[in-house]
Amino acid sequence: MEVANFVEGEARMVDKKSIEDQLQRIGFNQHAWGRQEVRELPNIILPDERIFECVNGIYEGGFALLVATDVRVLLIDKKPLNYLTVEDLRFDMINEIDYYHRVFGAHVDITTGNRELKFHTYNNRARLRKLIGHVQHRMADIKKRQDTHQEGQIQHLEQINEHLRTYLMAQYKHQDELRQKLEKAQHGADVVSPAPPRPSPELSDYLLAHGLKEQYEAQHGPWPSSSDVQNTEEATRQQGLLAEGLKEVFGRSHDKGRGHNRGHHGQHLDTNPLRIAYSKLPMALRNRKFGRPSLHAHSRAEDPRAAEVADVREAEAEFSSTGPAVAEPQPS
Repeated sequence: MEVANFVEGEARMVDKKSIEDQLQRIGFNQHAWGRQEVRELPNIILPDERIFECVNGIYEGGFALLVATDVRVLLIDKKPLNYLTVEDLRFDMINEIDYYHRVFGAHVDITTGNRELKFHTYNNRARLRKLIGHVQHRMADIKKRQDTHQEGQIQHLEQINEHLRTYLMAQYKHQDELRQKLEKAQHGADVVSPAPPRPSPELSDYLLAHGLKEQYEAQHGPWPSSSDVQNTEEATRQQGLLAEGLKEVFGRSHDKGRGHNRGHHGQHLDTNPLRIAYSKLPMALRNRKFGRPSLHAHSRAEDPRAAEVADVREAEAEFSSTGPAVAEPQPS
């Protein structure tokens, strides 16, 4: 499940009039609830993508718009202060769909790998059921194409096996002919060595790929499985989303500051030594002229003995100001 579909550089946007025509064709009221999400559709829908159904509802993050197209399912959540969430569910990524409706509203759970999307609507039960039906049909078509592709792979492997069997038989006959020619050559007869057999183009490609795979496993270990490839793609996608999030939070300066020092959260830190020196210059000039400021009297003294004298005088002044008052004699 993708959280967003980012394209570096200038993004290709769909015409707003095209989006409005598609929403009008399916009978969706784009001027009611969900106007903010509808305004984001031109930035998300691909130029050759077609909208099949839209449903307003609630998910774990609040109010959102669920959109089904001919290639994917989109969850769009646009909130004030430019907060945007887009979840992209490709049909081939969906593992399970659970749908149920009651007297008030309907609910759907869409599971993809390690992610589960829960969406609920109160007054659009018919639209949600139509959307789920479209998703199920698209999933069935993709499954059918995958099965057809697997059958084609099996047939291709059978053809490769037949080519390999033919090639091995030709190799055996060639070795037998070489042995007979060698025996005749030992008896002094002139012989011509037969041409070696050549594999078919399909078998040559298969043997080359198999040799490259063995070479890779000898250098880098076992051949990565499909799950490993998916995990690598997921990590790459997460890194791209993190970079886009940092760019959104810290601005374009984060993107320009690549290669320099960064803070714990990825924010660019400018460590220009001239700026640091200029910031400390006023205090250095002040200390040079007046000395370092201090709150203690002995720190301003030139030597320890002068500091002790200053402490004694300060104590005497404090005692004289707070000492006991002398009683004045009263007249008799």
